[in-house]
Amino acid sequence: MKRFSLFLSYAFCVVGFLVVLGMCVAFPIVGIRFLATVPGAERFAFVIYLLTYLIFALVLIADVCLICLLNGIYKNRFFHEKSVRLLLNISWAAIFAGVLAFPLFFFFIREALFIAFVALFMGVVLRVVAQVIRKANEIKEENDATI
Repeated sequence: MKRFSLFLSYAFCVVGFLVVLGMCVAFPIVGIRFLATVPGAERFAFVIYLLTYLIFALVLIADVCLICLLNGIYKNRFFHEKSVRLLLNISWAAIFAGVLAFPLFFFFIREALFIAFVALFMGVVLRVVAQVIRKANEIKEENDATI
């Protein structure tokens, strides 16, 4: 059951990675159609494209970190400093993606506000989880040292 769950997690991460890569390729086509429907948006096309591609890059970075985290879980390294670092990297990527998505709200993309708050919230929650794992790792190392 554990291997099947890890396989599904890997599959989800790889599919997500491929979807984001596909979005990077398809975004200019979709972006041109979007800019044509919103009056005044063509003036800010460069900024919209730049912010969107930066968000895509952060999502890809977070996805690679998540795959590395799953590798650590597969090797039974739950409470490890590398796992904490990977979680912190994912949280920073989510926080920065939220910060970058927020200005898109002002460029007539209403959904960006919701995406920004969700990404910021997820980043904060992941930072808390990373600190809990760091503390559990310290307790584990103290217990290993006393034995």
